Amino acid sequence: MSGSQSPPPSVDLAGSSMSALVHAIPIAIERTGRAVVLIGGLAVVCRLSSPYRATTDVDTVDRRRGDDPSQLDLLLSSGAKQAGPAGALIETPAGTVRVDVLEVKDSDYEPLPEDPSDRLHVLAHGWADTTATPMILRADNLDAVEVRVAEPGPLVAMKLQNLPNRPSDKEATDLLDISRLLLDQSTARQVRSQLATAPRQIREDALLHADLWFRRNARTSASKMKQLPEGRDTTIDDVKFYGELLFETLR
Repeated sequence: MSGSQSPPPSVDLAGSSMSALVHAIPIAIERTGRAVVLIGGLAVVCRLSSPYRATTDVDTVDRRRGDDPSQLDLLLSSGAKQAGPAGALIETPAGTVRVDVLEVKDSDYEPLPEDPSDRLHVLAHGWADTTATPMILRADNLDAVEVRVAEPGPLVAMKLQNLPNRPSDKEATDLLDISRLLLDQSTARQVRSQLATAPRQIREDALLHADLWFRRNARTSASKMKQLPEGRDTTIDDVKFYGELLFETLR
């Protein structure tokens, strides 16, 4: 029909562990009465044309406005068990799933943090929430689930911000996620166009992080990426190339 909207893009997620993650999304929505906005590893898997890794939890951004209750508190009050400072364990028909809630409040903007990493956390997660778009997730023996998923550009900005605060194995995964998002046929163009047109402060703070991890510490980043099977062929020149792509885009 003329003027009708095309359906959201869809992604098929194979395996029992991925099915459990998809199960958890409508359960979290029902328990909180709030939307789930996927970020983190599951969002990366959804956006790439060729997902290169699995993930084990659901990450969502909770953009709290005014007196909105905390999404994490709503999950816990519904019977979910606390898992770390920002996580809750949800029981699903396919197993237990950890849901991590990354919260951004109005007060975080008034004023913005002076520290570039803290500031990028607020701005990148807020940007992810504002620009997330619907996708259809399909998994084994489960009805399709529609959920908003962070766009590739905000995913890279959030991954850059995460790097200083991560254990070594998660740091390596974040570096690999950034490299895949920069090069994948489904995301490369979006990453560059979205980062290039991002608000100035996001570009400036993301550039500081890109300089640290993909230029000044390129050798260390390459070494970390090589520790994972998916990154074993990474060279320092590869890391510097990713840095050049980021610099050209963010300047």
